[in-house]
Amino acid sequence: MKKTSTFFPERLRAIVRRNAAKWDWAIALKEEIIRSAEPWKRMSTDAIWALMFGHTLPRSWMVWSNGHCPACRRDVPMYTWVMDALQQPWKTRCPHCRELFPKNDFQAFYRSGLDAAGVFAPEKADRALLFNQEHPDPRDPQRLFGVDDGQGYAEGEKRWRFIGAYLIYGQWRQAVLGGITRLAKAYLVSGNGEYARKAGILLDRVADLYPTFDYLTEGWTYERQERSSTGYVSVWHDACEETREMALAYDLVFEAIRDDRELVAFLADKTREHRLPRRKDSFAAIQANIEENLLRHPLNHREKIESNPPRTDIALLTMQATLDWPQEREAILSGIDRMIVAMLTTDGLTGEKGLYGYSAYAIQGLAQFFQTFEQVEPGFIKQLLSRQPQIHQTWRFHIDTWCLQSYYPSCGDAGYFAARQPRYVGVVFQRPSAGKLMPFPGNHPLTPSMFTFLWRLYEATGDIAFVQALHQANFNSCEHLPWDLTEADQESFQEQIAAIIRREGAIIPLKSVNKSQWHLAILRSGQGRHERALWLDYDSGNRHAHLDGLNIGLFAHGLDLMPDFGYPPVQFGGWGSPRSRWYMMTAAHNTLTVDGKNQRGTQWQPKADSIAARLTLWLIAPGVQAVRASGANLYENTAQYERTLLLVDISETDFYALEIFRVVGGTDHAKFIGSHFGSLATPGLKLKPGEDYGQETKSHSFFADAKAPPGWNAEHCRPEPQLRNFFTDANPPPGWQADWTIEDRYGYLAPGAERHFRYTDFSVSAQASICEAWVVTGSSYNTTSEAWVPRLMIRRRSETPPLASTFVGLIEAYETKPAVRRARCVALVSAQGRPLSENHVAIEIALDDGRADLIVARDVENPLHLPPELSADEELVVPDWQAAGDGSLIFLRREASGKLARAVIAEGRRLRYHDKQFDAGEKKMFWRLIPSPERPSAQGRNLRLSNADQ
Repeated sequence: MKKTSTFFPERLRAIVRRNAAKWDWAIALKEEIIRSAEPWKRMSTDAIWALMFGHTLPRSWMVWSNGHCPACRRDVPMYTWVMDALQQPWKTRCPHCRELFPKNDFQAFYRSGLDAAGVFAPEKADRALLFNQEHPDPRDPQRLFGVDDGQGYAEGEKRWRFIGAYLIYGQWRQAVLGGITRLAKAYLVSGNGEYARKAGILLDRVADLYPTFDYLTEGWTYERQERSSTGYVSVWHDACEETREMALAYDLVFEAIRDDRELVAFLADKTREHRLPRRKDSFAAIQANIEENLLRHPLNHREKIESNPPRTDIALLTMQATLDWPQEREAILSGIDRMIVAMLTTDGLTGEKGLYGYSAYAIQGLAQFFQTFEQVEPGFIKQLLSRQPQIHQTWRFHIDTWCLQSYYPSCGDAGYFAARQPRYVGVVFQRPSAGKLMPFPGNHPLTPSMFTFLWRLYEATGDIAFVQALHQANFNSCEHLPWDLTEADQESFQEQIAAIIRREGAIIPLKSVNKSQWHLAILRSGQGRHERALWLDYDSGNRHAHLDGLNIGLFAHGLDLMPDFGYPPVQFGGWGSPRSRWYMMTAAHNTLTVDGKNQRGTQWQPKADSIAARLTLWLIAPGVQAVRASGANLYENTAQYERTLLLVDISETDFYALEIFRVVGGTDHAKFIGSHFGSLATPGLKLKPGEDYGQETKSHSFFADAKAPPGWNAEHCRPEPQLRNFFTDANPPPGWQADWTIEDRYGYLAPGAERHFRYTDFSVSAQASICEAWVVTGSSYNTTSEAWVPRLMIRRRSETPPLASTFVGLIEAYETKPAVRRARCVALVSAQGRPLSENHVAIEIALDDGRADLIVARDVENPLHLPPELSADEELVVPDWQAAGDGSLIFLRREASGKLARAVIAEGRRLRYHDKQFDAGEKKMFWRLIPSPERPSAQGRNLRLSNADQ
């Protein structure tokens, strides 16, 4: 059995208490912690013991997920009901009208039903107490309004589970679990054994009952009992964290309660009073009760706390270390190594999607876990990295994918529409007594400092980016760093950070990056406020993923200009509701649907995995970057599903992007393009009311074709359109444009700032439609605020398969005036002069300063062998430019005078421009021609060859 504290030994407790009396912020934090524990300190030990309830009352994750207040009828979705277990026990309050529910005195009803063991027995409770206290007259029609006996209050098919939700968010989270953690923290900073004793009483009482709880059979989630909703008091994901927190709290107070005779005497009396099965006449008996029921029971029943990887392993290893460290040190370290090898398989992450949601959530927990061990065993992180060096990329991932140091591609269940993310999310930064930068359930001021953790990563890897990230998270200041009560030398820490920032700068320099296992490519250019990033997500499916293969996004001019919709709006009826399903659909993304169907890919199965496209081109040259991905496997019966993106610099401040989407298969291809909030102008289009797209965008719940679960009504299963107000030009002119005037709804820009997003289309024989797409606005799934945002659909159809389409679009972002004056398709022929079909693309882009660019993109797949079929090394000729080359992608820029200024050729070796020829000697991934430093260029005469790596 456990002999000493694992994670909070006397050495560490002494440092904490010394620091809590030394630094201003730490003194304030100590006072806050003591103040927060005061309600439990004032309670009698009998009242403390009585706080815990039994499993005989059902719990509910929401009062009503997409419901309203039965009094004022205003929306109160998800987690917006207000509960205060200490000031208003057994009540929930409407956030609008402030009415309290249930209307009966549930506390009296609950106490009337307590059995000899102190557990509520429904059959014993006095049902005469079930009436509205404001309308006690039996003849009053309001007598039963708002009355809840633990099963909820019902009006027809509507049901409000006031007590079920209160049990979780009030009695359990606030009074019981909140009491345990607050009392334990108060003991840590003060050394006062009374706090530890009361925490011990709560821990022991929870241990009496914890194994009897089974959320799977006793809990409700989204108005139904789900087959996958395992857990204890709470559902699985929170049960996992709650159990871990109780293990740490037990470890924290262990050495204080180990020799506490008052604790033993009190619990022995309670055991006799309530005829409990386990005698507690010694601390050994109390210890056995807590360790067997709170720690070993979850260790032996992993399924009850099975959560997002690797959170369950973290919890189980924490419990194992709490029980058996240091005697089982080697076994625990081996378990940590096995967890890393098994879980961190995808560019250092678990592979779960939701880039700054669930993907980050996994490693945030790991960071806290590792730093907890570092506090006990200095050097732990350095030793871990020497054994598992691949974890360097784990916390590097969210640095590499952080765009403009303000945004992340959401790529699955994360964030909200057009949201900014101004902090590095690989860890949860907290600044005690100064407010959390990134609040997350379960974190508290004594969670290990992530400022310290990133510093330890820097010490082990030498990666300056970790120092820059922690400095930026402290608002570009060294003051109070590392916000860590366990740090013995704060002044030295701050001096080292300041020296590095002076030497290296505060901004993290980032290049274009391809995360090949996670299937995310990001092209970057520009500096400071002119930085831009164009990204491609080239897989579909996986846990918490969307069906969004070859989805693209753009961050520029301080905004997310091609936003992913973000986290599904589960507040409109749960994960299976029409609104939630819409967010996951292919048509809800900046990608293309075939025959109106979603892409392939599993999302919810335990072993869900992605279906990935292949990256077939990665070109990074100064001023010109490109990526191409081929994903015919994303749809059944498609021979080609390929997208090419180019990011081209015009100047330090201006740029454009070109995207080419080739599809072969099916009979209906619809490409969707959307931008930010704003208004849309479409010069050149003659729009008339058009047909709705329909297809799977008219989504219904998962239960539309089956009997609705209990608590659901017909409204949940009714098909609901997510795209509306279609206006179509059936025969648009080449080069038609759509220009968004952006509405800065979130106030990210300076007042009066103007931003535009412009799309120019060159697709052949394609209908152009504008429509509106449904989104939820705001930063929380506790809101039901909705909006309809402008969206484009470019569509081609045929009577018979396989339809072959090549969609071509020019993308620009600008403030007041675009830098592109004009763009057009130009003729493209073979070396023999035969016109090439539209699957081979040549676009001329005339810039506002007189220069012009030419982009030629060969169809390297051409699965239908459209004539004239080209050999791999055959040249493509652009007569208008007197240019030819054999590459799969060719970029030329000429000056206003006609002189060739720059050339980039991918997967080729030859280039002709006017009467000059260049030959790389062999086919390369890419090569470029740049002006010779000796003499200015003239007609390409004085250009020199540069290898791809220069």
